[in-house]
Parts: sequence; structure tokens; C-alpha cells
Amino acid sequence: MDIGTIIGCILGGLLILSAVVFGGTEGLAPFWSISAMFIVFGGSMAALLIAFPLKPIFKSLASVRQCFTQPKTDPQAIIDQLVFFSESARREGLLAQENKLDSVNDPFLAEALNLIVDGLPPATVENILTSDMEATQQRHQQGRNIVLHCGKYAPAFGMIGTLIGLVLMLTQLDADTVGPGMAIAVLTTLYGVVAANLFFLPIAEKLKQLNDAEMQIKAMIVRGVLAIQAGEHPRIIQLKLQTFLPPEERPSDERRVSASDVQTVVFPVMEEVEKQAA
Repeated sequence: MDIGTIIGCILGGLLILSAVVFGGTEGLAPFWSISAMFIVFGGSMAALLIAFPLKPIFKSLASVRQCFTQPKTDPQAIIDQLVFFSESARREGLLAQENKLDSVNDPFLAEALNLIVDGLPPATVENILTSDMEATQQRHQQGRNIVLHCGKYAPAFGMIGTLIGLVLMLTQLDADTVGPGMAIAVLTTLYGVVAANLFFLPIAEKLKQLNDAEMQIKAMIVRGVLAIQAGEHPRIIQLKLQTFLPPEERPSDERRVSASDVQTVVFPVMEEVEKQAA
């Protein structure tokens, strides 16, 4: 579980609740309105159904769940796997690594290693992986846009609810009912602003950060598999990939690179293998 997101939601809710409870004498009763909830949340959902297809809306719910869970991908573990495959490829060749791909848990890493084991040219491998990254980023952006629009619609429908409440209040204008009527009218705006600024907009920002972190790991994988395919020394690959990590997360036992570390091994690509077979 992502403790920061959970603590933030609970803390924000408790702060608002404490202001409501200790700021007045009637408790939660003046701040509870079923009709206001229907206008804000029901209206926001109706606007989403108009703006987006139904399938992406359901997929965005899965994206929101990711904000409350810890990322499953460990960058250091990815680096260790890439270095392992680099060392193994230098000893046994790329084709011999096919039987070891079942141990790879990350789907993108498995796909990238499969491409270089198949002997595709480096430019083709990079193009396929980059296209995969762009498609993934577009899907993430669509889910984030849905949450962002929720953050826009909720305050707007809160204002609509306020206007409806004002109209109803003015049609039955009475000195004794102006105060309570105005309170109910403003309540929908409160619901919309709180929902947008405590949940929808922060969740959209969290989704952006999760997407950036995932794209960084994917870029690291692309850099690593291309270096493996180029036959670079495992130590050089490790040092290159560790630049994607924050300085405090990098291993402290780094040694200096010697001249022997920069020697490379040339692996044949698919076209060369086919020519030799012919």
C-alpha cells in the first residue's frame, strides 16, 4: 500500500471534519445533503459519460487504484537482471538466453529481451520498444484526463447546485428561511471544491508521477537491451543504467572502470544469420 496517499486522504478528511465539528454547535447535520451529493457527483458522472467512452472510464478506475498501491517494479532489480543477461550473453551468446526468459517478471523487459534474442537489428528493436512506450503513455494520459475532468466537473456542478438552491430560495423568500436556504445552496459548492482539491486533482497529479516513473524504467530497459545487443561489457552497462537511479539509491561499492571493461562482443543480427545459413 502507498502509505503517503492513504495518509494524505485521511488527514485531509480529518482536518475538514474537525473544522466542521469544532467550528459550530450543530455538528455534521448542516453539512449533510443527499440532494447536493446527487447534483455534484451524479452530475460529474453524467458529464464523464458524455465526454468519454464507457470502457476508458472503467479502465481509469484501475488507474486510480494504482495510486493506493506501491509500484511493483524495482529499478535496481531490473538493472541486476539486465547485467545478468549481459554477462550470460557474453559467455553463451544471445540465442542461448531464450531458455532464461521465463524467469523475467517484467513484461516490457521480457519483450525487449525476446527481440534481441530473435536477432532483430538494433534500429528495429528500438523502434518497436519506443512505439510500445508511446502507446502506453497515451493510455495512461487518457486515464489521467478522465480524473482531471472529474476535478473540473465537480466544482462546476457544485456551482450549478448553488444556483438551483438560490432560485428555490428566492421563490419562497422569507426572513426566517434565508439563512438556512443560503446554507443549503452553498453546500453543493463545498462538496464540489472539496472533492476536486482533496481527491480528483491530487490523484491526477499522482497518476502523472507514476507514469513518469514507469516511462523512466522503460527507457532504462531500452538503453540496457541495446547495450547488451551491442556487446558492451556488463560493468559498463551497469554504470550506464545506474545513472537512471537517484544518487542515494546507487550502490556505494562502485569501482573504477578499467580498459578491459570497454571491450565489446559483436553479436550477429538476423540478416547475417540468414546469409550464413544460405
